[in-house]
Amino acid sequence: MPSRPRLLSAIALALLCSAPVAAFQPHIPLDVRASGSATSFEVFESRGVGPTHFWCVAADHARRVLGAASNQRIYVARPLGASQIEPGRKAVGFTLSAAEVEAEKPKPSPLTLLTYTTIRSAGASMNLTQALQYCTDHMSVP
Repeated sequence: MPSRPRLLSAIALALLCSAPVAAFQPHIPLDVRASGSATSFEVFESRGVGPTHFWCVAADHARRVLGAASNQRIYVARPLGASQIEPGRKAVGFTLSAAEVEAEKPKPSPLTLLTYTTIRSAGASMNLTQALQYCTDHMSVP
Protein backbone atom coordinates (compact mmCIF):
# COMPACT_ATOMS: atom_id res chain seq x y z
CA MET A 1 0.00 0.00 0.00
CA PRO A 2 1.43 3.42 -0.94
CA SER A 3 2.39 5.82 1.82
CA ARG A 4 0.02 8.68 2.59
CA PRO A 5 2.23 11.45 1.07
CA ARG A 6 2.66 9.38 -2.07
CA LEU A 7 -1.09 8.81 -2.35
CA LEU A 8 -1.80 12.53 -1.87
CA SER A 9 0.79 13.40 -4.51
CA ALA A 10 -0.77 10.97 -6.96
CA ILE A 11 -4.24 12.45 -6.33
CA ALA A 12 -2.94 16.01 -6.74
CA LEU A 13 -1.17 15.08 -9.98
CA ALA A 14 -4.32 13.44 -11.34
CA LEU A 15 -6.37 16.54 -10.52
CA LEU A 16 -3.81 18.84 -12.14
CA CYS A 17 -3.72 16.74 -15.29
CA SER A 18 -7.49 16.59 -15.60
CA ALA A 19 -8.19 20.29 -14.95
CA PRO A 20 -6.86 21.66 -18.27
CA VAL A 21 -8.82 19.07 -20.24
CA ALA A 22 -12.04 20.04 -18.45
CA ALA A 23 -11.38 23.72 -19.25
CA PHE A 24 -11.48 23.12 -23.00
CA GLN A 25 -14.80 23.57 -24.75
CA PRO A 26 -15.65 22.88 -28.37
CA HIS A 27 -16.01 26.16 -30.24
CA ILE A 28 -18.46 25.34 -32.98
CA PRO A 29 -21.10 27.90 -33.94
CA LEU A 30 -24.04 25.51 -34.33
CA ASP A 31 -27.42 26.01 -32.68
CA VAL A 32 -29.08 23.12 -30.86
CA ARG A 33 -32.78 22.98 -29.97
CA ALA A 34 -34.91 20.33 -28.29
CA SER A 35 -37.42 18.64 -30.57
CA GLY A 36 -40.20 16.17 -29.96
CA SER A 37 -39.15 14.25 -26.87
CA ALA A 38 -36.84 14.68 -23.90
CA THR A 39 -34.12 12.71 -25.73
CA SER A 40 -34.29 14.30 -29.20
CA PHE A 41 -32.86 17.53 -30.55
CA GLU A 42 -31.84 19.24 -33.77
CA VAL A 43 -28.40 20.59 -34.62
CA PHE A 44 -28.69 23.38 -37.19
CA GLU A 45 -26.44 23.74 -40.20
CA SER A 46 -24.04 26.65 -40.49
CA ARG A 47 -21.69 27.63 -43.28
CA GLY A 48 -18.34 25.88 -43.23
CA VAL A 49 -19.18 22.96 -40.96
CA GLY A 50 -19.06 19.28 -41.76
CA PRO A 51 -20.26 16.01 -40.27
CA THR A 52 -17.67 15.94 -37.48
CA HIS A 53 -18.94 19.31 -36.25
CA PHE A 54 -22.50 17.96 -36.05
CA TRP A 55 -21.42 14.85 -34.13
CA CYS A 56 -19.27 16.88 -31.72
CA VAL A 57 -22.10 19.32 -30.95
CA ALA A 58 -24.62 16.49 -30.61
CA ALA A 59 -22.36 14.65 -28.15
CA ASP A 60 -21.63 17.80 -26.18
CA HIS A 61 -25.37 18.58 -25.94
CA ALA A 62 -26.19 14.99 -24.94
CA ARG A 63 -23.57 15.07 -22.20
CA ARG A 64 -24.08 18.59 -20.81
CA VAL A 65 -27.80 19.14 -21.26
CA LEU A 66 -29.29 15.65 -21.29
CA GLY A 67 -26.84 14.07 -18.83
CA ALA A 68 -26.05 11.14 -21.12
CA ALA A 69 -23.54 8.51 -20.01
CA SER A 70 -20.28 8.04 -21.91
CA ASN A 71 -21.48 4.76 -23.44
CA GLN A 72 -24.88 6.18 -24.52
CA ARG A 73 -25.50 5.83 -28.26
CA ILE A 74 -26.48 8.91 -30.24
CA TYR A 75 -28.56 8.29 -33.38
CA VAL A 76 -29.30 10.32 -36.48
CA ALA A 77 -33.09 10.38 -36.33
CA ARG A 78 -33.46 12.60 -39.40
CA PRO A 79 -30.63 13.19 -41.86
CA LEU A 80 -29.50 16.66 -42.86
CA GLY A 81 -32.51 18.40 -44.36
CA ALA A 82 -35.33 20.80 -43.57
CA SER A 83 -35.72 21.49 -39.86
CA GLN A 84 -38.93 20.27 -38.29
CA ILE A 85 -38.90 23.00 -35.65
CA GLU A 86 -37.51 26.04 -37.45
CA PRO A 87 -38.80 26.63 -41.01
CA GLY A 88 -36.25 27.76 -43.56
CA ARG A 89 -33.26 26.19 -41.80
CA LYS A 90 -31.46 22.91 -42.37
CA ALA A 91 -30.72 20.60 -39.46
CA VAL A 92 -29.84 17.09 -38.43
CA GLY A 93 -32.23 15.47 -35.97
CA PHE A 94 -30.44 13.47 -33.27
CA THR A 95 -31.88 11.25 -30.56
CA LEU A 96 -30.68 9.08 -27.72
CA SER A 97 -33.45 6.57 -28.43
CA ALA A 98 -33.18 4.02 -31.23
CA ALA A 99 -36.99 3.79 -31.23
CA GLU A 100 -37.21 7.45 -32.34
CA VAL A 101 -35.28 6.88 -35.58
CA GLU A 102 -37.66 7.49 -38.48
CA ALA A 103 -38.98 4.12 -39.59
CA GLU A 104 -39.64 5.20 -43.16
CA LYS A 105 -36.01 6.13 -43.77
CA PRO A 106 -33.81 3.34 -45.13
CA LYS A 107 -31.47 1.80 -42.60
CA PRO A 108 -27.78 2.45 -43.25
CA SER A 109 -25.85 -0.15 -45.18
CA PRO A 110 -22.87 -1.90 -43.53
CA LEU A 111 -20.60 0.44 -45.50
CA THR A 112 -22.38 3.47 -43.99
CA LEU A 113 -21.87 2.03 -40.52
CA LEU A 114 -18.14 2.09 -41.16
CA THR A 115 -18.41 5.78 -42.08
CA TYR A 116 -19.22 6.91 -38.57
CA THR A 117 -19.42 10.58 -39.39
CA THR A 118 -22.38 10.33 -41.75
CA ILE A 119 -25.27 12.72 -41.12
CA ARG A 120 -27.11 11.71 -44.27
CA SER A 121 -28.57 8.37 -43.12
CA ALA A 122 -31.23 7.88 -40.48
CA GLY A 123 -30.08 5.24 -38.04
CA ALA A 124 -26.38 6.10 -38.19
CA SER A 125 -25.04 6.11 -34.66
CA MET A 126 -22.02 6.17 -32.38
CA ASN A 127 -21.54 6.30 -28.65
CA LEU A 128 -21.06 9.59 -26.87
CA THR A 129 -17.36 9.01 -26.20
CA GLN A 130 -16.67 8.35 -29.89
CA ALA A 131 -18.58 11.47 -30.92
CA LEU A 132 -16.77 13.63 -28.36
CA GLN A 133 -13.46 12.60 -29.97
CA TYR A 134 -14.44 14.75 -32.95
CA CYS A 135 -14.44 17.77 -30.64
CA THR A 136 -10.66 17.63 -30.22
CA ASP A 137 -10.27 19.14 -33.69
CA HIS A 138 -12.47 22.08 -32.71
CA MET A 139 -11.24 23.05 -29.24
CA SER A 140 -10.63 26.49 -27.81
CA VAL A 141 -9.80 27.75 -24.34
CA PRO A 142 -12.69 29.75 -22.80
